[in-house]
Amino acid sequence: MTNYFTCYNCLTIKKTKINVFFLTSLFLFLSSCYQKNNQTIIKGNITNLPDGMLYLYNDLSNNRIDSVKTKNGKFTITYTLLDENVEPIYLGLDHIDNNGILRSISFPTSSKYNNSGYNSQFFLSDSIITINGLLKEVNPINIKLSEKVKLTTSPKMKTGYQTNALFHTDGDLFDNINKNTYNKVISKIKEYPNSFHLLYQINTNRNSFTASQTQNLLNLFHGEIIYSETYKNLKEYNEKRFNKNDLTLPLLTSNEDKKIAVLDLKFKKHLVVFWASWCGPCRQEIPALKKMYSKYKNDIEFVSISTDANNSFWQKALEKENMSWKQLIVNEKSSEYEPIEIFFQLSNSIPYIALVDNTMKVLKSHVGLMTENEMENFIKN
Repeated sequence: MTNYFTCYNCLTIKKTKINVFFLTSLFLFLSSCYQKNNQTIIKGNITNLPDGMLYLYNDLSNNRIDSVKTKNGKFTITYTLLDENVEPIYLGLDHIDNNGILRSISFPTSSKYNNSGYNSQFFLSDSIITINGLLKEVNPINIKLSEKVKLTTSPKMKTGYQTNALFHTDGDLFDNINKNTYNKVISKIKEYPNSFHLLYQINTNRNSFTASQTQNLLNLFHGEIIYSETYKNLKEYNEKRFNKNDLTLPLLTSNEDKKIAVLDLKFKKHLVVFWASWCGPCRQEIPALKKMYSKYKNDIEFVSISTDANNSFWQKALEKENMSWKQLIVNEKSSEYEPIEIFFQLSNSIPYIALVDNTMKVLKSHVGLMTENEMENFIKN
């Protein structure tokens, strides 16, 4: 919100008190105004939608949070966000008709993915969402679906600011983040300076931008968003990145259930691998890691850090994979996670590998599965 008020010298004490009270009230209003918009009403008249049940979900299709019967293609869902979650959330819709056929619904956007048209699985929880028109069935190439499942695209939606910003942001904007990405994100924030979708994506990928870049991006936002918890938490986190030298690298739990140092500083370099038992590409990469360990174990310390939430799953994976180098675990919800994330510039995706020197400087990093040749080039060059 733009503040059009200017404070002038007051002529009397009484007038000063009134101005102070007014400005204080205005600040409190600005600080909390985004919290009042916590109800989403989704109205639809999709004339070719069969009678059945429409489901509203958050983030994942199996995380259904509301439902309503559809009759002659008409429906209304009113969803109120919980008090502790007043920021916009990602919502999606699917439908099961009276014959048991599931229709997964995507939504047309004005953005692109890999330079092609892009339909989004989600929209954001604006106050009012309106969907009128015809549902279009999509026949995917090289994907065989059950007879009970159909992929569909909804009519163009009438949305609010937050979904509009999402639908005008390319779906691959935050893939393979580089300097060009940073410049594109700057332009997009200038276009939508109150976009929670952009803020969420920056927060998710916060270690793919430098601390200075993240600070510059945060400074471009304005409006109600700067009073949100996500904005404030990201700002606080980023300040810690600037003061990285003040942080202490925590001890982590080993596979022998002991708290030990992450790095052995007798080595000049350390290959730190973040993985999890449930991560297919992580497990697929282990044979290449074993070969690299056999070749470089005298010069480089190898450390694998699991982000498993379940310790027993991690232990079972270790028994099966039989990795002979240092094995540690850190839970994302633990107090140790944030300093680990900051020190190693941990990506949101795994497998993630960082090559680190003994001054804690990350020399290079890589996200995603690497072949044996790629890994050797990563280590050598």
